[in-house]
Amino acid sequence: MAAIAGRVRLTAVESFWYVLGCIAFGGMYFAKVPAKKALSEAGLAEMTGAERFWYVLQCIAFGAGYFAKIPVKKALTEMTQVAVSGDGWSPWAGSPAQIDQPGPSRASRPNGRHGHRQARDQMG
Repeated sequence: MAAIAGRVRLTAVESFWYVLGCIAFGGMYFAKVPAKKALSEAGLAEMTGAERFWYVLQCIAFGAGYFAKIPVKKALTEMTQVAVSGDGWSPWAGSPAQIDQPGPSRASRPNGRHGHRQARDQMG
């Protein structure tokens, strides 16, 4: 988890807009809470008492918190499927510097989805 946290950082401009959004009736903070709930359910984050309170309050308000959490949780499940699939590729592999650099496409990896077709074509 610490390796992931080191790779995900807000830029100075994003930090500015987040703080400004929080000042404006806590809008950014309240928008963050359902995503943090999804991360918490995946074991990637821990919610504070205040976040748990606001999440419950958002769920009481016509399920807004719950429905905002669903797309984030869906994205996490798709990310997990890629990370643990048997093709030997992981989005978290390598250093942050390696992640920022373009690498070989998934199709060009020998053990990727198209690797079996390439091996079959080479055999005959």
